[in-house]
Amino acid sequence: MAARALRTGPERSRDEQFVGRCRELAVLHAQLGRVCEGRSSLVVLEGPAGIGKTALAGEFLSAIENAVVLDVSGDDGESELPYGVLAQLGAQAQQVPEALAGLAAGAAPDPLAVGAALLELLAQLQLTAPVVVAIDGADWADLPSLQALTFALRRLRTDRVLAVVIVRESDHPRLPEGLRRLLRSSAALRLPLGGLSARELQALSARLGPVRLTPQAADRLHEHTKGVPLHARALLQQVRAETLADVDAPLPAPRAYATLVRGRLGGCENSAQRLLTAAAVLGTSAPLHLVARMAGLAEPLPALEQLTAAKLLVEWRTGAGVSVGFPNPLVRAAVYHDLGPATRRRLHLLAASLVDDVVHRLHHRLAAADQVDDELVREVALVGRRQAAAGHWAGACGCLTRAVQLTQDGPERDRLIAEAVEALLAAGRPADAGALGAQVAPGGDPGVHGYVQGSVALVAGRVEEAVRLLDDAWTHAGGGAHPPGSGPARGGGAAPSQGSGDAWLTSAIATRQAMAGLLRGCGADAARWAERATARDGGRATRAPAPALTPEGGARGEVAEGGGRAFVRFARLVGMGLAGDVEDGLAESAELPAPAQGTAGELDALLGRGTLRLWADDLAGAQADLLGLLAVGAGRSAPFQLLVATTLAQAEYRLGRWDDAAGHAELGASTADDFGQAWLASYAHAVAALVPAARGEWERAAAHVRAARAACSPGNVSAQVSTAAAEALVATARGEHDAVVTALTPLTRMDLADEPAVVLWRTLLADALVNTGLPEEAEGVLVPCELLALDRERRSVLAAAARARAGLHAARHEPGEAETCYQVALEHTAKIETPFEEARIQLAYGTFLRRRGRRSAAAEQLEAAQLTLSRLGALPYLEQCDLELAASGRAVLRPQDTARLGLTPQEHTVAVLISRGLTNRQAARKLVLSVKTVEYHLSHIYTKLGITSRTALIGKLSDLGE
Repeated sequence: MAARALRTGPERSRDEQFVGRCRELAVLHAQLGRVCEGRSSLVVLEGPAGIGKTALAGEFLSAIENAVVLDVSGDDGESELPYGVLAQLGAQAQQVPEALAGLAAGAAPDPLAVGAALLELLAQLQLTAPVVVAIDGADWADLPSLQALTFALRRLRTDRVLAVVIVRESDHPRLPEGLRRLLRSSAALRLPLGGLSARELQALSARLGPVRLTPQAADRLHEHTKGVPLHARALLQQVRAETLADVDAPLPAPRAYATLVRGRLGGCENSAQRLLTAAAVLGTSAPLHLVARMAGLAEPLPALEQLTAAKLLVEWRTGAGVSVGFPNPLVRAAVYHDLGPATRRRLHLLAASLVDDVVHRLHHRLAAADQVDDELVREVALVGRRQAAAGHWAGACGCLTRAVQLTQDGPERDRLIAEAVEALLAAGRPADAGALGAQVAPGGDPGVHGYVQGSVALVAGRVEEAVRLLDDAWTHAGGGAHPPGSGPARGGGAAPSQGSGDAWLTSAIATRQAMAGLLRGCGADAARWAERATARDGGRATRAPAPALTPEGGARGEVAEGGGRAFVRFARLVGMGLAGDVEDGLAESAELPAPAQGTAGELDALLGRGTLRLWADDLAGAQADLLGLLAVGAGRSAPFQLLVATTLAQAEYRLGRWDDAAGHAELGASTADDFGQAWLASYAHAVAALVPAARGEWERAAAHVRAARAACSPGNVSAQVSTAAAEALVATARGEHDAVVTALTPLTRMDLADEPAVVLWRTLLADALVNTGLPEEAEGVLVPCELLALDRERRSVLAAAARARAGLHAARHEPGEAETCYQVALEHTAKIETPFEEARIQLAYGTFLRRRGRRSAAAEQLEAAQLTLSRLGALPYLEQCDLELAASGRAVLRPQDTARLGLTPQEHTVAVLISRGLTNRQAARKLVLSVKTVEYHLSHIYTKLGITSRTALIGKLSDLGE
């Protein structure tokens, strides 16, 4: 026996560098659970060499306890040794059948007899515990072993045996035909392995050290290696950390892989080698005719045939002819990095003279450059600006940072650094932006220096520091000083005033100050700074600088969308909304097209309009804008994508589309974490806590609240409000009213936004104050909220406030006034689609009625709430509802009850609605489904229950409820 009492095979130690494969491990453990119940299972782990099959099997086997583990493997060098694999099995187990015991001594009996002996051994072992048999490298195993295994595996039915067969391909020609058929049959569960994800490669880099890759560097490594663990691990161990972190530097191939490629290439003729070299210099793919011109081949097809046969190139036909490319980026890297510097320079210069595309031509000229060329630097900077204008941030970062590297110290270099920092921040590379920004000359232009450092500080979440730096930059850039006697504006920094300085720089500074105003919760300041940014930019918020580096001949005035300036119209509209001018902002943005028809320069304004629509209770309009932006904004900046996903999640949360809301909120939160968006992280994580809190997923909700709290900074008022509201929502769902008061009371001492619909925290606080016996304090919170909401007709706020007001009247023993408020609250929700708020009102109203002894009326409200809460999965509130229904004398029918009849959760909800007398159309409206979908569910319900009428359905459900 080995170390564990039930283990007979060799003990597998855990690989401390193992990452990922959560789904595959879950599948394997589920199959082991099936085996424990007496149902045998055959799992096939398949994938190419280096994909991590053996590592996955080792991770699984090392975690197994209370099972017999037989762990064997095939080997190419022993594939001709009869029973080399099964002899390993015999050596691991005790008291093996004679036919297996003789294998170690060199006996070679009939495979059928050995297979029968193997079955006998498995039957004996499973009497004490489940058995796991792992056969690694089955496609390298000897034929007699495989034949005997096939015989045994075919006969496993109700045995407590899990067989894990690990192969490159389940139909590999080295496997016997019978085993191939078995592995590809319905009796086997095939588990193909792909590469690790970029996030898993990031985790792997942290395990291997010395540094954890940034998300962008992990993405590049993933694209380069296709996530194959063998290659990724080799590069992480072989390549310098600086090269791995520099996403603009090319990655080599792992040394072992490069040797393999060189060996294949060495077997090809000279013409094929020239063709492959030319292809490697041109890039990952290129038209065959261009590659042939580079290689000097009039007839390239024979050379191409050799290379495709050697699996060094692939070809495909397009409308323009034949194109060629590499099977994977590692082949190209191996060939390219094997070139000498002189050869590489010569070929890049040749490529630059042959390609038509401006960007590609510039790439080749840069690759060939061995000294500073002022003309080339000007072109690089211009291309970088154009890519920024198109929102191609990766390309813009590469070009602008390269232009910085090629430019000597001085004002021109500092200006280029400012532009490159903008691009890096937009691309979600704040660490790189900070490192590059530190290179601005200390004695240079203080306006540029302050703008760069202030921009980095703002995105890092250091709002107060950012405002000080940007204020100083504004003054030095010619923006003007504080108006006499005004002092710093509430949003921080100098109040914007007209000056005569650098138009591009002052526009960029003003836009950053506008965003800082939003973070500090001062909408009026944000709107004024945004106006100043637009005015300084000649009325175009995205006008680019025209520095001395811009080449003569039409490039001056090139439009470029900077990373900060991209948000100027968003900042203006949202600033207006925060200041209480939502309707004016909506009127100003009313003529904007739908996102699909919008230009790149209109997308930030559309994000602002979507946000205003959310606050104005136009939830359908907000969802339409934000969904459209999500579809067209994939290439936009990291902050833009974060704000779109997170604001969309809020709209979907209010609309009751919680699964979608949860997914988009998680996308926003992960974007904040992965791309270093500290300034927006609290907001993103606070929104990501909404659905888990309401569903009672306490650990997930708490994790998001902790992340939101950790990202808060003293000057970030928006973060503080969002985080406090998220804490309060979690505490509300848990019924912890004191915790709600603790979280939200500090907000009452802050000078916050005038728009009540931004964050509905005041009604949460009023509810908690009533429940903690502080009605007068609740009155003080409610009155200003009600007045603002009434003045601006915010029905979502009015509904929540009326519910809180009803609770306050009930606490004061004023039942008539309380009931009137509940009815008013329901009237408000009837005019907007906010199912969760409506259900909360119905739950509170039903509870109030039940306590007044009006059980029938109470049950009507509670049953309506129950349906909505059940559909949403709002378990904490559903539990309260069920308790109140039971106290009202009504049977509570839960999804687990109808599950015994074979109904799905959706079918359960439809069945309950129909049994209560709703028509198909009414049920569809209630569930936000089409009538046809309800009819579809109803037909399935009738079939499963063996009934044909609604009357019979009522009878079936009544039986369950008794």
